[in-house]
Amino acid sequence: MYIAHHRLPLAAIRDGMSNTYLLGEKYLDPNQYLENSTDLGDNHSAWTGLNWDTTRTTQRKIATGALKSEVPMRDKPGIVNYWTFGSAHPSSFGMAFCDGSVRGISYNIDAEVHRRLGNRHDGLAVDGDRY
Repeated sequence: MYIAHHRLPLAAIRDGMSNTYLLGEKYLDPNQYLENSTDLGDNHSAWTGLNWDTTRTTQRKIATGALKSEVPMRDKPGIVNYWTFGSAHPSSFGMAFCDGSVRGISYNIDAEVHRRLGNRHDGLAVDGDRY
């Protein structure tokens, strides 16, 4: 069995450690909150590897080749979304930043600010007052 070990040097986080998401809460359909979830975004352990269970994004390329912002959202019954950050909390979701801080981020965060925080090397650092 081959196990790949990947490391990212700190210098690769060019927008700054306090301006870059490391990990965060994921959006889930509350109808799927079960011990043995049927939601494909939450049906395996955190150790499964690259999978809908462990991956969320702030922007993605869609079938047409265009870029689509993935704005965060509060968990909503009946809505499935494997791309988005979010949580069951009423007004914010938790995100850990590369500097080790953890912050509550409003669901109303500007889509461009959210995208920038999710990109470690776009050269577009964000003022902390904007989120």
